[in-house]
Amino acid sequence: MRQTESKARFLAVLLGAVVMACATSGGPRGAFVATPVAPEAEAGAAFMQGHLLELRGHLPEAAEAYEKAARADPESVELQLQLARVWARVGDPERAIEHANRAYELEPEDERTRGVLAALYITANRYAEAVGLLEPEFRSGGLSEEGLFGLFNLYLQISDLEGAERVAWEMIARDPGDLRGYLALGAALESSERLEKAEEIYRRALKVVPDHPGTFDALARLRRSAGDQPGELEVLREKLVVVPGDPAALLRMAQLYDQQGDRETAIETLEALVSLHPNHVGAQFQLGIFYYQEDRHADAIVRLNRVIRESSKAQHFPLLYESQYFLGLVHYDAGEADEALEALRLVPSDSKRFPDARLLMARILEEQKRFPEALAEARRAVLSDPENVTLQVSLAGFVQRSGDFEAAIEIVQELVERHPDDPDLYYDLGLIYGEAGEEERVLEIMHQVLERDPNHANALNYIGYTWADKGVRLDEAERMIRRAVELRPNDGYITDSLGWVLYQRGLRLLAAGRVADAREALTNAVLQLERSAELLDKGDPVIIRHLGDVYRSVSRFSDALDAYRRALDLDPKESDAEEIRRQIELLELQLKGASSGAQP
Repeated sequence: MRQTESKARFLAVLLGAVVMACATSGGPRGAFVATPVAPEAEAGAAFMQGHLLELRGHLPEAAEAYEKAARADPESVELQLQLARVWARVGDPERAIEHANRAYELEPEDERTRGVLAALYITANRYAEAVGLLEPEFRSGGLSEEGLFGLFNLYLQISDLEGAERVAWEMIARDPGDLRGYLALGAALESSERLEKAEEIYRRALKVVPDHPGTFDALARLRRSAGDQPGELEVLREKLVVVPGDPAALLRMAQLYDQQGDRETAIETLEALVSLHPNHVGAQFQLGIFYYQEDRHADAIVRLNRVIRESSKAQHFPLLYESQYFLGLVHYDAGEADEALEALRLVPSDSKRFPDARLLMARILEEQKRFPEALAEARRAVLSDPENVTLQVSLAGFVQRSGDFEAAIEIVQELVERHPDDPDLYYDLGLIYGEAGEEERVLEIMHQVLERDPNHANALNYIGYTWADKGVRLDEAERMIRRAVELRPNDGYITDSLGWVLYQRGLRLLAAGRVADAREALTNAVLQLERSAELLDKGDPVIIRHLGDVYRSVSRFSDALDAYRRALDLDPKESDAEEIRRQIELLELQLKGASSGAQP
């Protein structure tokens, strides 16, 4: 065959190179000048030169030397394959394909040359040509098992699901006991959304190899694709029977339990996982996040510190930096500001969490009244990702709270000019004008928000609450706020606005002598404000104060006193705190007088 001849020729080339080297290095100078150099010897010398250059890392020069060798011996398959390999390493896939194609032309029946050319086609994303190279061999039955798998994956790559399925059936027919064919066929059927048929094939695979975890993973993926969480859990439990303690199954089950609202079972599942696999950092990290969300700060800190130690040893930097950020977040949530800052400072600038870490540091420093440091950290966050609009808006907030309203407005105004159709940026600009006390300008901007997005719940709420708080345009205010409630029914602040506009309406009706209508409005106001307080489980001093005002309006004086005291405990602004303390004093006197028999 030509392959044997080619290898013989290549050996002759190498032998010729040695002969030529000896001829030019020994004997009297010029002794061989008149002797013509054979092409094989010239090719061999060029090949040796290329090989030495390649060993030294001079790939383009090596490729040129190999090209010279190939010109001297154009029938050498080995040289063509060598050139294909080197040009691929240089980063010139088209020249690599040119030589691989030449090798294939020289040895079209050699699976090696066909495989090299197909691999280069794939590298160059020329999938259809790779398929065209392998398909004739497949039809003739000459494609090897590895070639079948390669062709199957190519058909998937070009979305020819019929071709992929045809190849997968051939894989099963060749070896019914080989699990890979069933998994390939199932994947092809999944891709064509024939999920029931895919499950049937995967179940057949389980009969062939009952304890292979990959088949259970495929079945679980199938159920996940169908949105069948109970079914996915059922498959994962089956897997645990065959592969007890399988970490991937336990981790996924914990995620599913959590998605179904069963956080307790999710945590129990992860605890079982880490008891079996103590160094499973993914499970340790997820436990840390769950404990943080459950306000179990000490437990979360233990888990996250464990992940940090293990990730640092393994140099798994993305998880290390993620854990450092969340450790800072947990310490902050636990009221441990200095520990939070210490953890957050460790998040490096090349981490995707760097902007979040620096913004959180800025917030902590701001709360500690360290305003210049807070601004510096906020600016570091922006510099790490200058095109990030959210970071720019956050920086504007820090600048505004430092008292520089003009600079804050300038930052957001520039963003508005760059993104004129973004209603949220107009809303952010309006908020800053509101903090600056420019009420008319705020309302003007909020209406511009609604021009761009009539269903912008925050803008509807802002305008409605502003009018309600002033006791003006109550009908329009109520319509706007009710629309905002429809859009965001579980937003505690918007629900508070609805309660507040009903309270103001009740006061107006009371002043007009419409006692029954006033009582109805005030009773509904109580219901809305109580729901608002429930929605904001950590409480807001303004909302709790509103609740106190409404309780007082319906003569629930003890409840009003309790609400005012709660509002005071939530650290309101000093101007609000003075008014709350005054209301507490009045109510205490009122209740004391009532208990002594005096008329309230």
